[in-house]
Amino acid sequence: MERKVKVAVIGIGQMGTYHAEIYQKLPQVELVAICEYNDEKRAEAEQKFQCQGYKDYHDLLKNPEIDAVSIVLPDNMHRECVELAVQHNKHILLEKPIAKELEDGEAIYEITKNYDKVFTVGFLLRFDPRFNMVKQRLDNGELGDIIHLYCRRNSPITGPKRYIGASDLSMHVMIHDIDYINWYMNSNPVKVFAKSRSVLLKENGMNDVIYAIVTYENGAIACLEACWVLPENSPTIIDDKLELVGTKGVAYIDSCDQGVKFVSGEGVSYPDSRHWYYVNGEVSGDLAEEVMAFINNVVSGTKSIITPKEALDSLRVVDAIERSIKEGKEVEL
Repeated sequence: MERKVKVAVIGIGQMGTYHAEIYQKLPQVELVAICEYNDEKRAEAEQKFQCQGYKDYHDLLKNPEIDAVSIVLPDNMHRECVELAVQHNKHILLEKPIAKELEDGEAIYEITKNYDKVFTVGFLLRFDPRFNMVKQRLDNGELGDIIHLYCRRNSPITGPKRYIGASDLSMHVMIHDIDYINWYMNSNPVKVFAKSRSVLLKENGMNDVIYAIVTYENGAIACLEACWVLPENSPTIIDDKLELVGTKGVAYIDSCDQGVKFVSGEGVSYPDSRHWYYVNGEVSGDLAEEVMAFINNVVSGTKSIITPKEALDSLRVVDAIERSIKEGKEVEL
């Protein structure tokens, strides 16, 4: 493409703001619009990004000059926005998960599986060098066949307080691990057994913690742990680990130690050096890599490495986790 890709961001919360900042630093992109329902936030974003602001994404998506959109809305608002974006022929980067409910995820899959524009779902761990290196070692046979793996993804309670009513632990947090595990396994998940407990978030109808065991068609087992009620003063925003045991080797990821540590009057902290940290005033990390990959797909006319089917498969595991918790037994996908 000779001209710049004209992009808009729908939803200017924390993640939407990061998306907009990343687009602004890309030389082949022109950020032309943002959409934010909250009047005060929209006015602030219009001033910050010096672009047109929309209150309603219906109006934004009607603009024929917009080539591509980042949809960064609450999980329960994805379906209609994607449907309209497809109707208006936009390239689409949809923040994960594909949807909150399986029915909505299936509907999005049906309209995007053969879509002639770029459609991708933002599973940013695909762009984290740690998790990508494990995939590379699996693909070249160095680790052999997967026997089992264990992973955890724990974070402070500040996160779920932002998502009350819009999402829950399995679909907003655990789905990150589900995506890369499915990617690693190269085999279909067939059974799930899960348990949860709700204490601190009980009044909000949300889970504090989930443990899940997923069995794959090839016999491999994955054990997942997710908790998002760590204290607000936790020294790291995410405490996540992976141990993968194969027939020829083992892989370990410990991302809690970010490689930099501060001890001061403010306490002890391990600031983010992976996902959306700032370098020289610009957002960097795997989120930036994800957004740049999206734009590269748009410019080169290629498809994303993350397919609609993979995004739906992750939601199918989430649905099985929720069914298993409700029914108190192992369930089949």
